[in-house]
Amino acid sequence: MLSRGFTLIELMIALALLGFLIGIAIPGFGSMIDQQRMSTGLTNLSLGLTLTRDEAVRMNRTLTLAPVSGDWNKEWMIFVDRNNNGTPDGGEKVLQHLPSKTKLHIHANRPVSQYVRFNAQGQTQLLNGGFQAGTFRFCPSRTGAEGRKLVINQVGRWRVERTVIDPRYCP
Repeated sequence: MLSRGFTLIELMIALALLGFLIGIAIPGFGSMIDQQRMSTGLTNLSLGLTLTRDEAVRMNRTLTLAPVSGDWNKEWMIFVDRNNNGTPDGGEKVLQHLPSKTKLHIHANRPVSQYVRFNAQGQTQLLNGGFQAGTFRFCPSRTGAEGRKLVINQVGRWRVERTVIDPRYCP
């Protein structure tokens, strides 16, 4: 009678080969997940900026996109800032809540750390009326890995860069 199957040696070689291949693939897979997480966060913030800008032009009034609790890593909201202080206060109309939907660290420099405000012409504007330009940095999980930067210019347009983010901006 003929028995078909694997010998113990064949099974051990197959498992060793599988372990070797998994060991090679896992670091690349982790990097791919990290890049996707940053891309998703960047897309979400870009959509929030686009929605705020478009609605400001459509409504012909100044609108503000600000992080809830002062943290861009959590939820954001679009609102009409009647008292021009850059934060949503009681009685101010909130147009939309936007969750960040990803677990990553976003660092915003000083001009955009508390809010991004668009006037009726679709340009970014500080509370004092000056132009608002700034940078959001999306930190990778590994130091030295490629991150993302969203840079807003003085007329309210933005561009995205793939670059290594300085570790001082990432926890």
